[in-house]
Amino acid sequence: MRVFLDTNVLLDLLIPIRPSAMDSLVAVQTIRRCRYEFFVTTQSILDLNITARRGHKSQEDIDVLIKWLLDFANVRHIDCFSLKVALESGHPDLEDSAQLACAEEEECDLFLTTDKCILERDVTPMMVMTPGQFIDRMR
Repeated sequence: MRVFLDTNVLLDLLIPIRPSAMDSLVAVQTIRRCRYEFFVTTQSILDLNITARRGHKSQEDIDVLIKWLLDFANVRHIDCFSLKVALESGHPDLEDSAQLACAEEEECDLFLTTDKCILERDVTPMMVMTPGQFIDRMR
């Protein structure tokens, strides 16, 4: 299985007070235990760094997660093709659309997110679900 992790799932890994933090942690542990391939974008890593620093996380904690992602995740750029697909989608959130396009380009089976706007979109052929839904499905 190929799983794409949205930026908000990465933030959950770093900021334990977020409502979905525990589900995201368990979901990522399950992905690793099952040896599924997982994908993130360079944009998500940059956004993670900026958002976590604004949330007063230590740079050391942020760097540990980023290094882990660089070691274990398939880190992809959002390229021109994905941006064009995102623009053509007509959806107002370009970042969401670009990540979805990148996940489709990588032929991901699953897109994990807690973003309500993404969860409400009809995305094919990928399944889109929350980390909690993923955990329930894996039981």
